[in-house]
Amino acid sequence: MKSMEKVVILGLIFSILVVGWILATGQWAYGNVVGPLVNNSKLPKLEITYINAYNTPQGLCLIMNITDIDGPDAYPASAPLMEIYNANHTFVMFLNSSQISNDTVKIIQAPWNANKKDSVNWYSGFVVILGSEGQFHLLIKGVHLAPGKYYVKLYTPAISTGREAVASFSIT
Repeated sequence: MKSMEKVVILGLIFSILVVGWILATGQWAYGNVVGPLVNNSKLPKLEITYINAYNTPQGLCLIMNITDIDGPDAYPASAPLMEIYNANHTFVMFLNSSQISNDTVKIIQAPWNANKKDSVNWYSGFVVILGSEGQFHLLIKGVHLAPGKYYVKLYTPAISTGREAVASFSIT
């Protein structure tokens, strides 16, 4: 009888420790016990890690490295709208998803992009897999920018204003 009671007591103590461990690590990582739940996997977050642009006789050549650093891995992040503008907003140009798809002439995949590849299409614009990085080369025909500083902003569906991917480049 005594050994059975010891097993039950040890089992209860072990169960309480396991539940405490689960709650403590959940609170530390996600705030799911006290406070608002933090779930970084809900919304995608695109970043432009490199950008360069120059004028060619055909038009503007724009090269961007885009990565998805947050969000669900079940489906890729997309940016169906891109804005190019200068510092004082005297020049503003928008490219929608079909224009992004038509103007993209080359995509270079990062070496760690295993079986899923970043891409463009006429519906989603830029399509970036979670944790991957792609270098997108665009040739925007007929557009020649004057020397100065410019910005590129990528709009992602369901992302609030102010959290868009933004990067700057200069034309000399």
